[in-house]
Order: sequence, then structure tokens, then C-alpha cells
Amino acid sequence: MHQFFQAPWRKSLKSFLVLFAFVFANTGMAQNGQLKPLTVADYGQWESLGFSSTFSDDGNWFFYDIRRNNDKNEVRLHHLTDNALKVLPEGSRAQFSANSQWLGYFINPTAEAREKSKKPLRSQFRLLSLNGADSLTVEDVNAFSFSDDSQFLAMKHYTASGKKSDGADLIIRNLKTGKAFNFGNVSDFAWQENGSLLAMTIDADGKAGNGVQLFDAKTNILQVLDSKEAVYTGLNWREESDDLAVFRSFKNEEYEDSTQHILAWQKLTTKAPVASVFDQQSIIGFPADNRVVNNRSLTWSKNGQSIFFEIKVWEKKPVKAEAKEDEEKKDSQDLTDEAPALQIWHSTDVQVIPEQEQLAKRRREDQYLSVWHLSNNKFVQLANDLTESVRLQTDATILIGSDATPYEKEAMFGRGNIDAYTVDIMTGAREKILTKVNYIYAVSPDAQFVPYVEGKDVFVYNIKTKSKKVLSEGLDTSFVNQDDDHPTPDKRPYGFVAWEKKGASFFVHSKFDLWQFYTNGSKPRKITDGKAEQMRSRYAYIDFEDYIDEKEAMYVSLFGTWSKKSGYGMVTPGKKPKQLIWEDARVGRLNKAENAERYAYTIESFSDSPDYFVGSGALTDAKQVSNTNPFQSEYQWGRNELVQYTNANGQELQGSLFYPANYEPGKKYPMITYIYELLSDGLHSYVVPSQRSYYNNSVFTQEGYFVLMPDILFDAGDPGISSVRTMEAAVKTVVDMGVVDEKRVGLIGHSWGGYQAGYAVTQTDIFAASVAGAGLTNLTSMYGMIAWAFGGAPENEHFEVSQERMEVAPYMDVDRYIRNSSVFNVEKLNTPLLFEVGDNDQNVDWRQGIEYYNAARRAGKQFVLLVYANEGHGLGQDKNRSDYQMRILKWFGHYLKGEPIEPWIQQGIPYETQMKNLKNWKK
Repeated sequence: MHQFFQAPWRKSLKSFLVLFAFVFANTGMAQNGQLKPLTVADYGQWESLGFSSTFSDDGNWFFYDIRRNNDKNEVRLHHLTDNALKVLPEGSRAQFSANSQWLGYFINPTAEAREKSKKPLRSQFRLLSLNGADSLTVEDVNAFSFSDDSQFLAMKHYTASGKKSDGADLIIRNLKTGKAFNFGNVSDFAWQENGSLLAMTIDADGKAGNGVQLFDAKTNILQVLDSKEAVYTGLNWREESDDLAVFRSFKNEEYEDSTQHILAWQKLTTKAPVASVFDQQSIIGFPADNRVVNNRSLTWSKNGQSIFFEIKVWEKKPVKAEAKEDEEKKDSQDLTDEAPALQIWHSTDVQVIPEQEQLAKRRREDQYLSVWHLSNNKFVQLANDLTESVRLQTDATILIGSDATPYEKEAMFGRGNIDAYTVDIMTGAREKILTKVNYIYAVSPDAQFVPYVEGKDVFVYNIKTKSKKVLSEGLDTSFVNQDDDHPTPDKRPYGFVAWEKKGASFFVHSKFDLWQFYTNGSKPRKITDGKAEQMRSRYAYIDFEDYIDEKEAMYVSLFGTWSKKSGYGMVTPGKKPKQLIWEDARVGRLNKAENAERYAYTIESFSDSPDYFVGSGALTDAKQVSNTNPFQSEYQWGRNELVQYTNANGQELQGSLFYPANYEPGKKYPMITYIYELLSDGLHSYVVPSQRSYYNNSVFTQEGYFVLMPDILFDAGDPGISSVRTMEAAVKTVVDMGVVDEKRVGLIGHSWGGYQAGYAVTQTDIFAASVAGAGLTNLTSMYGMIAWAFGGAPENEHFEVSQERMEVAPYMDVDRYIRNSSVFNVEKLNTPLLFEVGDNDQNVDWRQGIEYYNAARRAGKQFVLLVYANEGHGLGQDKNRSDYQMRILKWFGHYLKGEPIEPWIQQGIPYETQMKNLKNWKK
């Protein structure tokens, strides 16, 4: 399974056993007991790689998380020089010290302990020596961090129960001597980069003693940098320096909330450190009735001369009216004295009131980027009502601001644009440079050029000469996604990568390749060459820091858009690309040790779970270090292949087809068709069998089904109809292969796929049963809803130019809405339909399911509605996830495999009987 490009033949034991199992399963030998069928009882042992994996800085150690279905999780720690493995049961949040001598991690309570305990359990902290020295376990630690010089460890405990402030004990441990210092009431802490200074904010009940303290762990000297009865937040060291900044709250009784003073210290390790305070009351140019907010972090400029932050309007407290002593008491009540519970929505609202309400709750509305220049104590507001959004670049003197106001009417319905401005960070001066654009990128390192995309071409704007130049004209390639079937005015670009460090060129992606464009208009350079083989190259951000050095080799991820192969390559601009690894599998997660030429990546396929491989920068010498799910070789397993078909518009499409685990050539099997949009790229994705994952390919194939996941392109204005025609073509292709019984084909989908699964069965009878989860059913009513899950925005944009692709509002062409809505076509529903909703769905209004239920009930159709209480767009509770999966299997089991019908499928169950059944569940 895991073979390498230009490398000696090599396979892991697990891969060999999986291949062995596949061969025997497909020659019928599994029927003789040599391979076991997978059952629900087997799911618990299954493993998956977690999201955390890290090298030690010297590259000699490597750890990764393992997550199991039965919640028996662990961290696996590999010593790469002697191939030793240490398993850390229930480990999580691991971190190496910079000298690679220590590993800190948390030991979580076991699943059994959590289940038995009546109160929340806390994790233990474990300090593990990697060189054989004594290790240490500490209780009640909430956070930890090693100093960059690896000599010290900071461990912050949980805040004591009943305490009003956030302060807790902080222990600083000398890793060489074991000596420890304890500091109380610490709310936050941060080590200086490349040093031994530890900054702490103190937060005590009553605020007495609050402040910022600086501890030198080498000299054991503690300094109080500032102390007031205030709240200190947002500690921020400037990278590779001894400069520190922090917020300090300030309350004005005339105003709501607090503003923030900004405290900054520069050159803290010198004999003459410089302390500065930003107090808006004494700063020239700070706008009246505004305040500094701390919900965005302080950001240092690269040169340490400036600090960026945000401001917003400071609301005054309402003035209380004084009661008139001589006012006579009224005998009658005036009902207008009490404010009503009211919101006023107006059709001219650019952002509807629910959207404004959610923004207000997040406290990020109308905040403006600003900067404090420390050398001259100067304040400059960078964003304002004109350029409401400014992109921050910490090494630039010119920033790019955008103004969407001229196009806000169009933006209300998904067709917005911006005007672009330059903003001078020293003066705040702004100048319009571009009109009606959408995709504008970072300013060059020399603050001279701005790249952007207009239409289908790449441009650059010269700030100095105030001129623009098209750079991609005449190139036989596309830099915007013209294959995108969403009816938007502008197609989305494939993406800007980064500037070259000298600022004379920049890198962007085309459909298949990486390109270098020059600001002087010279001929662009194609860095990779994947178009002929339909191999997509994308820059891999390995060892990336702000800019690309064109003289150094860079890694690119590779993907065959038609073959579905993947891997990594290496390229230096001007030289021929090298293909390092190219597998008929899914290759990803490339990462590198900080101070060593040691790299790791993963390989997985449908039949082989992901594993890590570690090697040199060449990648071809990598060896497998992990071995997930080795027991899979004991079980039957399916296989995968690509199928090709043509949709009604003559477009060639692909689908992923997965074979039953017990497949025998010559037999015909039932098939489940899972739909959404473009799914064939997931051909090589490994799916852990689990009851928590209700749409699970591995579970379906283990149950004896083929599974088809076809690509679907949609016609604007007719998404449902075009989807059905594509499904018919895809299913026919598989049926014509002779492996699937055409009378036993099922359909399933969720959300947008749920819409299609509910709609298709009103247009075609090729499916014997369908399951639709959280789907739209009435496009006319759903168009008028609010998408609470998307910031309270109205559905207009989503419907017209986004996923629904309807182009116009219902009043402009109601016929297209009706012909693509399930409820208006229910009389043609001849397929049994199982429909799932959560009664707290904030994405697709769950009443869409009720509409379909009522329509199907009136039309006398076979329709079962599952309503899960207190659930959203996807089911979150394990008991509901496993129940839904069970009912999917029972539904398809009856209609596709002829299994006995369940009572809830056959007929309605009275409410009281349902409640009794739930009460006596598993009894």
C-alpha cells in the first residue's frame, strides 16, 4: 500500500496484512472463517490520528495523538534514533522543551472515571524527562509552558473555587536543580522569546496588588512593572526581543464598560529600559467618546516602534431623570412609561437586525484598527467610516483599506465589491487606488506594489506611479476558478501565495500550477508544470516566514485532479520540479523539525488508516513510524475505485465507488448513493467505523452495501433537476458494471445533500429508498428565513449566488422555485423517505422537515420524520448519533435487503407508547 516515488520497494506489516486480507476477502476465503465480519462490538478499538503531531526541535523525537472510539486515547512518543516507542495513556496537549530534553503533557481522566464521577474531573500534568532523569506529576495544573532556553517550566494551577478573580498559583520550576518558586494570583503569563524573563499579570479579589510583574528565572529577581487597582490583560512580547506590552483597564463612571490603557516596555534586559503609557486622555488626536478595546490582541510592528490595537465608540451611561418632589401622584397608569420588548426591522437595513444583534453580542462591530507610535507618542487611526476594514501588515508602512459602502445594496444579496485605499500608518492619510474590486492582496515588502485580481486576470498596482498593469494577459491558463458553478459575478481566484522577499515579484496559484509574476511586467514564470497531467500543485508553507526566497527550494503539495493520486514535490524557481512522492493514496500533513532536516507526512487510503512516515527532506527515504489499527487485518474490508460518467450537459464527471467488505465477484449487491457536491476527491479517505458517524462509508460497506459518492455540478436556477439527472447518469454507470442490483439502490444525503435526497425521489424512481438529513424542502419559504448559524444573515445571498444557485428571488421567477421544491412535487413521491431534523437547527430551519411531512401525509406517501430534541444541524449527542445510524441501517436493511420491517417504519407509534419505549430503553 505505502510505496514511494523513486524509492526501493517497501511496505509496512500493516499494509501487507491489509492487502493479504483484501485478496482473500475477494476470493471467497473470508467465507471459510479466515477473516471476520466487522460488528458494532468491534468499533470501540478503532483508532484515528489526532490533530496534534510535533517533532522535538532536534528532530530526534516525534509524538502524535491517537483517538479511539472507546475514548481510550493516548499520545505516542517515538525516539527516532533507536526506533523506541513510549505510549502515554490518556495523554493530551503535549509540548517539547526547546532543547528536546523534556516533554510536558496532561493526563486526562479516563472515560470510565468521568462517567462515574458526579463532578467534573481535572487532568494531571506530567513532566517527562527524555534523557532518563526523574519525571514529575503535578495535580490541578491548568496550563504550562517551557522557557525558550529550556531551563525553566511554568505551571499555572486552576483558580480556587469561590474566587471572584482569575488569579491562581503559578509555579516556576528550575529543570536542572528542581528548585521551584511560587507566585500567587497570576491570571496570565508569557515567556520572553529566546530568554528567561517571565511576564505575569496579577489578578486578586478586590484588585489589591493587581499589576504586571517580571521574573528573571535565572537571577530569581522579581520586578513590579506596574500596579494599580485595575485588570491587566493581553500580555504580548515582541518576537525575538525584550519588548513587552499589556492592556490595563480604566473605568470612567460616565461611560459604559471600560477603556484600556496600553503599557509598553522596551529593552527590558538593559540597564535603561524604556516604559511608555498610552492614555487616551493625554493623546493628541484620539477621537472623543471612543475607547480602546481588548478583544483583539495587541500587535507589535516588526521594528518594535509601533503597537497596533482597535478602538470603538464609548457609550455614555444614560442620565437618570431627577424626580420632582412636588409632582402629584397619578391616579391612572400610563402604559407608555415602560419600554416595549421590540425590534424594528427596516427593508433598507444593509445588515438585518438579527445580524447586527449577533455582531453586538460578539462585541466586534464597528471596531477600528489604530496604531500607537512609541517614539513620538503619536496616535493614528487607520480604519474609519470610510475604510472600515484595514488589512494589518506588521512590517509595512502602507496598508490596504477597503470601503464596501458604495456597493452595500448589491452586497445585501451576495454581489458586493469594495473600493481599495492605501493607508499611511504614520499619518493616516488614505488614497483611493482601485474601484469595484473583490480580490486584493498584501502590499509588497518595499510598500510599492499591490497585486489584485480583476475579472480573470492578475494585476499589480504601482503605489508610487499610481498606475496599474495586467500581468497575466495572453497566458493560456486560468487564475480564477471558471469551473465553479455558482452564479456569482466574479469567479474566485485560485489564490495569492506570498511575495518574494525582495518585493520585485510574487507568487500565485493557477488551476494546476504555481506561478511567479514580476512587478515590472516581465514574462511570468511557471514554477511547476502540472497542466498536461492534470496534477495540481500548491505551495506548502514549510519553514515559511512572511516571504519566499526565490533562491531556495520550496515544497509543493501535489494532487491528481483526475487520477486522485497525491504527494509532494520540490521546486526552485527556474529549475525543473522534482516529484518526491506520488502515491495512489492520500498524502498530507507535511511538517518539519525546527532545527533539523527531518520531515513527517501521512499516507492513507480507503482500506488503510493514516500513518506517519518520517525521513529527510528528500522524503523518498521516509520510514513508517506509526501503525494504526493493525488488527484491521483480521477483518473483511472493501476496496475503492473511480467511476466516470457524463452529466446532462455533456460534462465528464467522476465518482468514488466503494465495494462491500464481503464482496464476491459474480454477485449483485445493494448500493447506497451518498450525495452532496464534489465528492470524488475523497476516494482515498479512510473512514473509521463508528456509531458516532451516522453517514459512514466503512459501516455501510461492512453491512454489505456498495457506496457511490458521485460528483454533481448544478445548473443555475435548476439545482434540484440538474442534480437528479446527474444522479441517474452516475447510478446507471455503476449498474451497467453488473455489480449492483438496480432495484436495490438507496439514496442518502445531509443538509444540501439532504435537500437533494428529499427532492430527487420526487423526480425519479431509480431509488428504492431514501434518507434525507436536515434538508431544505420548500425553496420559497426557506428563501425568506434567517440563517442564525451564519451570523443572523438572511438567506437571500445563500439562495441566489451561493449553494442553492437560484440566481433570482422567488418573485422574479417563482416557477423555478416551485419545480425545484420537494413539497410542490410531493404527488410524484413514490419512494419511501426517512427525514431527520434537529429541533434546534440554526442552519436549515427544521420546519422545512415539518412542511414536507405534512405534505407527504396529506398525499398519502410513505414518509417518516425523525425529530431529535435539542439537536442542531448535525447531531451532537452520542445517544442520538448512534440511534440515527441504527435507523438508517434498519431503513435500508428493509427496503434494500429485504430484512423484516421495524414497527416504526411500518406504521405510526402513539406518543404515549413512544415515551414508554424511551423510558424503558435497553430494559
